[in-house]
Amino acid sequence: MQQEPLENIVQTVSPTWLHLLKSDERHQDVVLRNGMNCLNESDVAEIVEAVIQQRAKNTLYQ
Repeated sequence: MQQEPLENIVQTVSPTWLHLLKSDERHQDVVLRNGMNCLNESDVAEIVEAVIQQRAKNTLYQ
């Protein structure tokens, strides 16, 4: 198991996607079962989507 900030994962696999993430999303720690060596763009897209959705659930609108 390896824990990495989302920013490091995106920067390694798909750096052009960094602009899609807010600062707090970039710093979200993600636990990778097999490390970053096995990740592809599809995996990173799924991780980014999950982090964005999770952060959106925690946002309170008034």
